[in-house]
Amino acid sequence: MLLNDRILLTLMIVAYLTLALVNDHLEPVNRHFRNFIERTRFMRLRPVMIVTHKYNDVVSLSLQVLIMSLFIGFYWHDWRRAMVLTSAMFLQTTIVTATKQLAAVNRPPQDHSHVVMKSGSYPSGHTAASMTFALLAPQVLSPYLPPILASAIGLYLLAVALITAYGRLFLDVHWLTDIVGAWLISGITLVFGRLFLY
Repeated sequence: MLLNDRILLTLMIVAYLTLALVNDHLEPVNRHFRNFIERTRFMRLRPVMIVTHKYNDVVSLSLQVLIMSLFIGFYWHDWRRAMVLTSAMFLQTTIVTATKQLAAVNRPPQDHSHVVMKSGSYPSGHTAASMTFALLAPQVLSPYLPPILASAIGLYLLAVALITAYGRLFLDVHWLTDIVGAWLISGITLVFGRLFLY
């Protein structure tokens, strides 16, 4: 691992843990941003936001990862890359689940949610999973696809991840700090995943 990667990784880990510890003190920022979302929320987008919830749920995203990993393994005979993808996604999900339990951050009032979420709020699992998949999948596929196709897949997945993040705020199931924490754990997972890819 290069020095720059170590520094970046250390900063992301420190920021991730710090957000978990000081989340209560950031409530004014979270409430201010929630009010901004409330003022700018275009309710006709609600069905799209609900779709992002279902599309990036544990079962749905796990199936996407499984299908991609099996394809990489069986078609390109690269089980190492397939295992890096599945292991990274599993590890990231485990860390998110543990953090939700340990940080025990309360969710915002779920005024526009289609389901009542009862687990801890920090970090957003949907956001973390979709962003991790968006960052890691193109890296895993890059040796086997033309650069333009790998980039197109990456851009599509990144767009889905960003819409998912907005959807978590739109549906009132997460605070801004939950989204930032999710992006941090995605970056951490990417750095570790790349160690086993290259």
